[in-house]
Amino acid sequence: MNYALCTENRGDKLIERERCNEIIQQYYTEIYNYCFARMNYDKYAAEDCTQEVFVALFRKIKDLDDDNIRIWLYRTADNIMNAYKRKNISGDLSIEDSPEVSDISENPFDNDSEEENIFDVLDDEEKNIVKEYYCSDYGDKKSVAKKLGLTVNSLYQKIHKIKNKLRNGKN
Repeated sequence: MNYALCTENRGDKLIERERCNEIIQQYYTEIYNYCFARMNYDKYAAEDCTQEVFVALFRKIKDLDDDNIRIWLYRTADNIMNAYKRKNISGDLSIEDSPEVSDISENPFDNDSEEENIFDVLDDEEKNIVKEYYCSDYGDKKSVAKKLGLTVNSLYQKIHKIKNKLRNGKN
């Protein structure tokens, strides 16, 4: 990530390096994983799109409220991925053909590398929930919940529990 954008003077608001780092650490992995899944598990496309999202964020940050950053990141990621797909029309890559699948949880801020796939701690039902949730269109969670036989609140609760399980690496 080019931190030069983080220290530019944007009119009356200076984007401090610490704030820039805080935003990147808070949202980078989440947006990368979202792009990775939506870009058919293409690591390089996901990296390109994720970086474009954050470049766009730091150009626009003076106009955003802190409460809206996450939503803005997802919408921008969708727009950038759609533009990327239009520019780079190629055949779809299946998950089985992608050597990068095990890197889906790679966090550029952690120096600890794990040989195991982070999703190994999830059972088949949890993996299906994650797949349906993150591969659906942003804002279309009602249909995902219905497809899984859940209410929207139950879906969000299950996703929250799965995230905690992934963070902790517990079966």
